[in-house]
Amino acid sequence: MLTIHRWSATRAVPWKNGGGLTRELASHPANDAFDWRLSVAEVASDGPFSEFPGVDRLIVLLDGAGMDLEFVDEASSVRLRPELGWYRFAGESVVHATLPDGPTTDLNLMWRRDRYDASLRMLEVPVGYDPVGRRMLVFVAAGAPTLSDGTLLMVGDAVETDDGVALGGTGTVVVFVLDPR
Repeated sequence: MLTIHRWSATRAVPWKNGGGLTRELASHPANDAFDWRLSVAEVASDGPFSEFPGVDRLIVLLDGAGMDLEFVDEASSVRLRPELGWYRFAGESVVHATLPDGPTTDLNLMWRRDRYDASLRMLEVPVGYDPVGRRMLVFVAAGAPTLSDGTLLMVGDAVETDDGVALGGTGTVVVFVLDPR
């Protein structure tokens, strides 16, 4: 099974707090009670993150100078910057984001921790990657890679597969592997 989720088919949904927009690329099942969800957030202003009890999150900085995450309930903080552009945390954490140098765009994978665990790799194309029968989500962060059948992928597109993937051309991809529990 291989499914292409096109960026051009997403729609921007405003956040309840007015601080940004989310574009859902893929989820399973395709409803609010997801087991996992891949989305891109356009963060326009400082503010709180939505809480997702029982869910773990990986956030990847795609664009912008950075974001500071304050974990209020843990009295700790993380600085997401282009050179170290991702972080994993529990969805029920009370998080406040500050944008010290303006808006950002972030890639988010969220998954129910009782059903999956997840890992992340950032890879340069060309690449072949086979997670041996596990669910894999490949997000195109830069460039215009092609699938082995010649299908062109654009920035923002995502490929969902259980069978591995081979990409040609050039670019950078973020690879998420979901391991069932």
